[in-house]
Amino acid sequence: MLDRKTFIRGVLATGTLPFLPGCFSAKTYSANGRVRLACVGIGHQAWHDIQMFVKTGLCEVVGLCDTDLAGSQCRGALSAFPDAPRFTDFRKMFDALGATVDAVAVMTPDHSHFPALMEAMRRGYAVFSEKPLAHTFRENELLMATAKKTGVVTQMGNQGHSEANLYQFRHYVETGILDPAKITKLVAHMNKDRRWYKFKGQVSGFPAAEVLPKGLDWNMWQAGVPQHDYSSAYMQGEWRSWYDFGTGCLGDWGAHTMDTMHRFFDLGLPTEVKIADVRGWNAFVYPLQDTVTYSFAAKGRRPAVDLEWREGLANLPSLPNGYKQGFSMTRGSFVKPGKIIYLSDGTVWQGSSHGSTLFRCGDGFAPDYPAPKTSGLSHYENFLKAVRGEEKTNSPFEIAAPLCEVFCLGIAAQRLNRGFAFDPVAKTAPHDAEANLLLRGPEPRAGWENYYKVS
Repeated sequence: MLDRKTFIRGVLATGTLPFLPGCFSAKTYSANGRVRLACVGIGHQAWHDIQMFVKTGLCEVVGLCDTDLAGSQCRGALSAFPDAPRFTDFRKMFDALGATVDAVAVMTPDHSHFPALMEAMRRGYAVFSEKPLAHTFRENELLMATAKKTGVVTQMGNQGHSEANLYQFRHYVETGILDPAKITKLVAHMNKDRRWYKFKGQVSGFPAAEVLPKGLDWNMWQAGVPQHDYSSAYMQGEWRSWYDFGTGCLGDWGAHTMDTMHRFFDLGLPTEVKIADVRGWNAFVYPLQDTVTYSFAAKGRRPAVDLEWREGLANLPSLPNGYKQGFSMTRGSFVKPGKIIYLSDGTVWQGSSHGSTLFRCGDGFAPDYPAPKTSGLSHYENFLKAVRGEEKTNSPFEIAAPLCEVFCLGIAAQRLNRGFAFDPVAKTAPHDAEANLLLRGPEPRAGWENYYKVS
């Protein structure tokens, strides 16, 4: 079998990169047996993720990459790993480190996940991606296809998908406590303040160009999206507000509230996407509120069902009898982000976000049926052990990408300010050029086209 080091050396020498699934199955690790992790993105959430990876004791950081190494948000990682080589271009990092990398964690703004993940998988590295996986429907399709072709270990960073809700939800569906045949309606919601609310929906164009800060690699920060002038209005997490860079509330929180419903009720892709209750619509940043309703066709024992997504401070879902609200001394009673599941027998289940467990409305916070014990592994441990062949990841791309595609469909409705029909087999919006253009996304800038090919 072709060993990893020889393969990588040949790739770098010839510039060709064939897909050879399984060719890296015989991995070697550092002398201490830890997974060698290269990090793309090292500030903010990325720094939190890096600390969680290191805390497991299962990895060592061998490379750091960020487009703004001079930024204050990068100081933690740079100080913690002073000997790790540092780069502003992930491609140069992969070239330099080659076979000394086992896995890559991509923790950059939403729009730039895709090229780094594609490059890493093509080089045979296991990949961890912060959620959501990608910026467009098309990119999710390409990531899923490339993961399948290369056979590398993959994981999306919806961390609660390795916690109690995963094991409880699976057990409840398998034992009939949450019988898919009884589902009548699903709700997911997130009604906390968002970054773009400060715009009050009044945005009529992109921000004015500003002087580029010293040390920021603006070309790499933009990755493959169409050229924009630099503005601080995009930086330090503000990118999440803008359609061109972020995936809004759906991409940010959908992965923490819809994930187990989408997976264990086998929702797949919808046949229609509708949008209502829209306030503050504009063509540049996300609206102040909206309600997106996805219609899913019947499948197996599960009937056709609608999933309602609500975002916006005042756009709360109807609360069923017995619904338990959160409480704090500063806020009083409040509705936590989460999910509501309606069954035909009159039972209603509620749950919060991330890994929180479900309970029946009216029964208090302790469910009648105890949740099965978890594996005891965090999402980060689950990934690192999977890289070593000791586990299977809980949120691999074949599960995470279709979920992220659901977000992209909702975002298309937000951008269009209207709904559309969707063919889940053909994966297109029939006779709707505007919707299909958004699902495909803009053509990449020159130099980034190669990532939009699977072979």
